[in-house]
Amino acid sequence: MEILDLSDFCKTKAQANDFFIRLSNISQKMYQTDFNLEKELIEQFGIQKKEAFLTLLRNNNTTTTSPVALKAFIATILQKISTLQVLNMALAFQPDDDTLKALSDWFLLNTNRQVLFNITVDPKLIAGVAIYYNSRYFDFSIKPIFDRILKEVVTGKPTTPAAPKPIAATQTPITVAQSTVATAQNATAAS
Repeated sequence: MEILDLSDFCKTKAQANDFFIRLSNISQKMYQTDFNLEKELIEQFGIQKKEAFLTLLRNNNTTTTSPVALKAFIATILQKISTLQVLNMALAFQPDDDTLKALSDWFLLNTNRQVLFNITVDPKLIAGVAIYYNSRYFDFSIKPIFDRILKEVVTGKPTTPAAPKPIAATQTPITVAQSTVATAQNATAAS
């Protein structure tokens, strides 16, 4: 079986919980006499996700005619959902489906694993993202830069290294004696 990519069905922790419940409902109905998989998939997920689920079944060589094989595959999916890592993320805006897809695809491509996003909206971030993952906190937002600039403006004291000051007219520029320059040039030429 290839990597089981469930990102078509769930990208956030809330979506994963919903998908888990709906898939469990289908699994419970599987041995009823009037069970129709396609009808149940449409009822639980809608037409687009039904097609995505049937594609997932085909890609994993799971037949829809065998309740035993289907139930085993659904159990595998439910197990995978329960073991997906959760990435806590704060954004300055509510992400749309395209943003969630781009984030999910990035993680799948770059880490070769799917993660679930637990997203909170924090307008104080201004822009960017703050991430808490694997017991580590990463702040890629604009807020720290904004706070530093605001502090500089309010206090009048720069917090970054100051640029070199130009020589004042009253100061005497440092001059290097001609003999020192000539000695340095001769040493360079000799080597």
